[in-house]
Amino acid sequence: MFKSASFVVLVALVLTCGCKTEEKEQSKMAIGQNFSAGELIQRTVERRAVEAAIWGMPLVNVDAMRQAYFRAGAKYNDVIFWSNPNTWMNQTTTPNHSTSYVMFFLNLKDGPIVVDIPAATEQALYGTLITAWNEPLINVGNTGDDKGKGAKYVLLPPGYKDKPPAGYVPVQSSTFNAYSLLRIIIKTQGAEDVKKGIAYLHTLKVYPLASAKSSTPIQFIDVASKPFEAVPVYDASFYNSLARMVSEENVQDRDLAVMGQLYSLNIGKGLTFDPDATTKQTLERAVDEAHQWMMEGYATNGTPIWPIQGRTWRFLLEIPLAEGTRVTFLEPGKDLRVDVRSYAWFAMFGPVVPPPPQLYIKTYETDKHERLNGSNTYHLRVPANVPTSQFWAVDVYDAATGAFFRESPVVGLDSYKENLKKNADGTVDVYFAAKPPSGEESNTVFTREGKPYFVMFRIYGPQKAAVDGSWILNNIEKMN
Repeated sequence: MFKSASFVVLVALVLTCGCKTEEKEQSKMAIGQNFSAGELIQRTVERRAVEAAIWGMPLVNVDAMRQAYFRAGAKYNDVIFWSNPNTWMNQTTTPNHSTSYVMFFLNLKDGPIVVDIPAATEQALYGTLITAWNEPLINVGNTGDDKGKGAKYVLLPPGYKDKPPAGYVPVQSSTFNAYSLLRIIIKTQGAEDVKKGIAYLHTLKVYPLASAKSSTPIQFIDVASKPFEAVPVYDASFYNSLARMVSEENVQDRDLAVMGQLYSLNIGKGLTFDPDATTKQTLERAVDEAHQWMMEGYATNGTPIWPIQGRTWRFLLEIPLAEGTRVTFLEPGKDLRVDVRSYAWFAMFGPVVPPPPQLYIKTYETDKHERLNGSNTYHLRVPANVPTSQFWAVDVYDAATGAFFRESPVVGLDSYKENLKKNADGTVDVYFAAKPPSGEESNTVFTREGKPYFVMFRIYGPQKAAVDGSWILNNIEKMN
């Protein structure tokens, strides 16, 4: 009886060991045989390229605008501006159709650059000086650091040690490339006010600190009603832009690990980015995936503004993160939120140092939480007495680009619009459609048949009721 039991145990042990040995052998056989060496390289390149696009989105966003600026005939320190309200031809990410924008680019490789903001009159400028990473450095103009009194801001390149002369406001930049987005603040969109605003703009000065005592002429280039193609292209050329910006900029400690990964794409200091045809195909797939990730991320990211009331409107970003990090998305000792950063600069540009002086909110959804689509007609009733000391505006953007729909005859509406129909109670009915409802042409923002999009509502000079919940914007409703 004892021998029989021992025999059974022994057999069981042998069988058990035999099974484990067989499993180990099968495991060894599987390792290294799923992919060839070439496939492993291709898969690594694709993974790294997806993450590189997400990480580098801010740089590519800035470079896309910079290249458009150069194509407009500008060189560093020149000023481009839109003398008329924006049309679809301003292909930047989520511009406001109502605003007269001003933009210029700087390069600090040869030393500090002065931005001389003129004192406000009945006209004013407002905006920000911004790094190549879309990180706002300082707000300038009437609601900026100088409070409308004007100032000579001097941008200092990375590593700059000298002290600027007295009378200048030093602004330390973390990148060699920088830009500014300003808004011309005028009373109305009337021809005379616009003319005065543009004349005021021409008193702005941008010049190297080294030539401060001499007159350094710059161009003021009006790009209104001209194509301004400044949205990143999501194909293999995306990485050409990324490689260009990485080669021009200093490497920050926070990005050293990423630079190690970019090495496998041949992007980095001292490297030549020249992918072959096969690699370009891989890059096409990678940037398409990254693009979809950022599209969806921007659609769902952002702190809800009136969740208790069931509204689908959101702030553009996560408010605690954006304001707490000054829109750098870097929390020292914790992390750099590259995903949220990529969502932001996929769909925006020209950030201000928080908190912003205006109220911007977005929605991709109806009251039924269905995504907006150009195949349908929608209605938004704007409540009366919008709490603003300036104006309100509503715009539509292509979900794939964050820009206006191309060829759109009406990209947005605002309270400046003279023929905007108002109801007897002061409310305004706004329609979103590829084809306006009968009799509602003056109150319709055009969409594109079959294309997903989102809507942004802005309140300039928001009053207390805009944020304390005593005034609430309605949801968008589907009509058909």
